[in-house]
Amino acid sequence: MMRALIGDVPQWMRPSHPMLRHELGKMPRRAFWGRLWYAFVGVFILAVLIGAGYLTATGFLTHAAGQTLVESINHIAYFPLIFIQFGARIMAFTMTADVVGEEMRRQNWDNLRATASGADIALRARWFAVFYRLRGIIGLILVTRVILIGMILYELTAFQGRFIDLLIFGIVPEVPLAAAVLLLSFVMTAALLLPFTGIAFDAALGLLVSAYVHRRTFSTLAQFLIMLVRGAITLVLLLAATAYLDGSLTLSDPLAWLLMLVFGGTGDWGGAYLLLSRFAEVWATVPYGIFLGLALIGFALLQAALADRVLHLAVRRAQRG
Repeated sequence: MMRALIGDVPQWMRPSHPMLRHELGKMPRRAFWGRLWYAFVGVFILAVLIGAGYLTATGFLTHAAGQTLVESINHIAYFPLIFIQFGARIMAFTMTADVVGEEMRRQNWDNLRATASGADIALRARWFAVFYRLRGIIGLILVTRVILIGMILYELTAFQGRFIDLLIFGIVPEVPLAAAVLLLSFVMTAALLLPFTGIAFDAALGLLVSAYVHRRTFSTLAQFLIMLVRGAITLVLLLAATAYLDGSLTLSDPLAWLLMLVFGGTGDWGGAYLLLSRFAEVWATVPYGIFLGLALIGFALLQAALADRVLHLAVRRAQRG
């Protein structure tokens, strides 16, 4: 499937490669009852998150979750999606943040470094294995986003298909209907790309930490501090974006546009913009807000490039010891 989408891939990205097969072999093999228990726990946690999302959306049962069914589903799903996405980023980071130290403690690192491209392929294989290990969570994130995108498409049929005409009326700048539809499609595309690029970047960042910090105690401390910073950034962006849209935070137009971009790119991976009425509010409030979808595509591509660069730096640093 990957070859069909992006063409031929490097050898180390193929499950048949010995190093990647070795990494995947570290994944626990659960018996039937173990898998059943694991599925039960997953369903239970998901149910708790949905319940928390419902309480959050209804203000702890003080009002309706939304004015329409689409709005209600989006509001209920938003909190669980934020929580799961944040967990995915943290797991991607922690899965790679002690790779070098782990191999050193096993006395394997010198052998890897002595082998041609051994350390390079070992780190890249661990980085890519993160996507295999998180495939269930990634799948859940993508399925939820596809459902939300489907609801956007459903909303576009309202008012005899003229709903988007009403939403773009009076925005700055005025754009033709065809351009508005295209720019909206960029938001949907970015919402599907950002989970991959975000996880890729955090996994690469974990490798960079492992290349510099080898001792387990210091590695754990570094992981804790970075997770704390990550959580603080996400929370600040969420609160700032909500406050701005509620009118309780005043910003200049350029700062507001930048806040909406960074919030969508790294705060919630564009999840807030998968509710058409909310995104239309951004269009009406922030000049040139309708171009945020295009900017988020650029953000995703930049994040992918940064992930590749950070991965390269981690490999170079680890090879030097």
